[in-house]
Amino acid sequence: MSGFQPGPSDGRAWQDRDPVQERQAWQPQPPPQGPVVPYGQAPRQVVVVPAKNPGLAVLFSFLWLGAGNCYAGQVGLGVAFIVAQVVCAPIAALLATVTVGFSLFFTVPVWIAAFAVSAATGYARCQAHNAALGIRGL
Repeated sequence: MSGFQPGPSDGRAWQDRDPVQERQAWQPQPPPQGPVVPYGQAPRQVVVVPAKNPGLAVLFSFLWLGAGNCYAGQVGLGVAFIVAQVVCAPIAALLATVTVGFSLFFTVPVWIAAFAVSAATGYARCQAHNAALGIRGL
């Protein structure tokens, strides 16, 4: 079968093709968008982890004891501080009523110490989180 050439996929014979028209109809395709992944490898997933502001952890601890620890990622410690405040605040109010305010000399310093511990641990955890991400000075 000399001279046989397969025709185009549209069903026309090779003799019926117009090479000039086919060259003009062909347009180069733009390169594919996105990263090029080698054959046989799955694309890597990128997870964005935001930085944490240590000042917000201190502010949240001041507004609600333990909230700064929850923000910093220490959820267990934060919940423990929140439960302790919810349980101890009514007891302190009852003691202040019974002792005509005398017990406030003991309960207020304990609350200030708990705030200092909560704020310091939340601040340090935010700093450690940012350092693990390679972020300095936030």
